[in-house]
Amino acid sequence: MQPNRCADPCRQRGIALVLVMWVLALLTVMALSLTTTQRTQSALTANQIDAARFRAQADAVLNLVALNLLSTPFLAPEDSSTVWVPDGEPRQLQLGGARLELRLFDEAARLNLNSIPREQLATLIELAQGEEGFDEVQRDQLADAILDWRDPDDLVRLNGAEDPDYFAAERPFGARDGPFRSVDELQQVLGMTPALYRRLAPHLTVADTGQRVSTTYASAEVLAVTQGLLLENARQLVRERDQPLFDEAMQAATPADRGGPLYRAQVSQGGADGGRTMQALLRVPGERGRPFQILWRRDGLGSPPDPAADYTEGS
Repeated sequence: MQPNRCADPCRQRGIALVLVMWVLALLTVMALSLTTTQRTQSALTANQIDAARFRAQADAVLNLVALNLLSTPFLAPEDSSTVWVPDGEPRQLQLGGARLELRLFDEAARLNLNSIPREQLATLIELAQGEEGFDEVQRDQLADAILDWRDPDDLVRLNGAEDPDYFAAERPFGARDGPFRSVDELQQVLGMTPALYRRLAPHLTVADTGQRVSTTYASAEVLAVTQGLLLENARQLVRERDQPLFDEAMQAATPADRGGPLYRAQVSQGGADGGRTMQALLRVPGERGRPFQILWRRDGLGSPPDPAADYTEGS
């Protein structure tokens, strides 16, 4: 029997082939990793550029809002579309090749969360419960809990909640015992549900808009609460309010009532995922020559932010 002369050379060639395959696999992994990293960096860069472009476009829209509100135009039939009123209706704008949507609201048409009386607060909660069904116990508990949150003492109202109740519910932050700093803070009140918050918040503010709620652009819910109306009657009143009351000749000589001086502007850029959004609170004085102020603003992604979201000045 003759010895196998190919054993050692064949074994060496097999080991070399395995090493070559391992090197090729390692190089492939490195190439894929570099490609993924490059794509990620490119996506992040593109996202930052898009965000910066949208911020610049949103700034331009805020300046256009202030310019329009300060111009005090007249409602002429041929150019009434150029008069922006804070009715919350969407307005389409073209800026820098981008299509933007603007919604403008009168902040004075909301109820102040820090001063609303209990009776009105309970009524607003009851209206917000409408879709889920009226629950008197939940209404009274939530109304008292909101009042306990904003009052400076630690005394518990009949159906309210103070620090021990929050601790028992495993909420270590307790009640604020001070004014609400934002409408978003309402979500921390014991007993508040996400669905109820979404229906309450569009009618509330923490901004100092004066003692009386403006009814010119108020929602049906706000009208029902402040004027003691049934919700359906308030909705009918809003429909009649939004219809033209004068003929074209009288409109041409009638200045637009546009509320103020605090306005909430919501700017969004459409897309399948909701695009980019920006929301800001502006103070636009009624006199020319005085600068307007942006009291707060926030930018975000996804669906347009809730118009109810609110912040204290300077935040």
